[in-house]
Amino acid sequence: MKRTLAPFLTLALLLVTAHRLPAPIQEIPENPTPAPQESVSQRKSKHSAKPKLNAEESETPSKRHELTSATRIKAQKPENKSRCAGVWTGILSFGILGTADETLTIDLTGTVVVEKNQFGSATHPATWDGATVRFQSGALNEIAFTLTPNADGQTAVVTANSMFISNPGAAFRKIANYESSAGIATSASTTAAASQKANEIPTAKPVPGRPGFVYNPFDPTAARLLDVRGKPSGTKLKDPVSGKLFIVP
Repeated sequence: MKRTLAPFLTLALLLVTAHRLPAPIQEIPENPTPAPQESVSQRKSKHSAKPKLNAEESETPSKRHELTSATRIKAQKPENKSRCAGVWTGILSFGILGTADETLTIDLTGTVVVEKNQFGSATHPATWDGATVRFQSGALNEIAFTLTPNADGQTAVVTANSMFISNPGAAFRKIANYESSAGIATSASTTAAASQKANEIPTAKPVPGRPGFVYNPFDPTAARLLDVRGKPSGTKLKDPVSGKLFIVP
């Protein structure tokens, strides 16, 4: 019995006195190491999928802007206005009075027109829209004039229409530039009778079958006739409407 227990006691003592191997230690850091982050430059390189513009492509918007600006500046220059400036001559119909040699002197801005023919001369305010000069003529401003220069700058189409006359498209030509005709425009700008020169005073035309009555030389389409009965031929009279002088035929 004692021999049988001896081996078991010896084995038990060995097991009790044997050192247990320690368990592996796992350290937990206070601040866990962050995952590696991409740098800003790396992120930009990944997200930047657009190809870089070359120097020529990057300058295109600025060049377009420069061209647009240059076009606008060019459009604002007065060259376009100067196309209408100058002295223009042509023949217009004045109804029952026949035709007349018409001279139109237009200033550089296209806002003043001096009209002159055998019936007299007058200054009219005008408008210029870049293509056509427009103004009203006649004692009652009943004649609507337009002058449109052609592309050559030396010819133009003129219309002059009212209830009594019709000039749908008369051909006019430029005989002088405005700079050389500035003196003409200045001398003709005054419409008062006292400023008229002797060779500028028109001679009225008599009315057929109405002795002593004449047509208004400053408005040949006017329905009202001028009474010159008892006035000798060559007498200078004043038009009651415009205040201009005319000569009795």
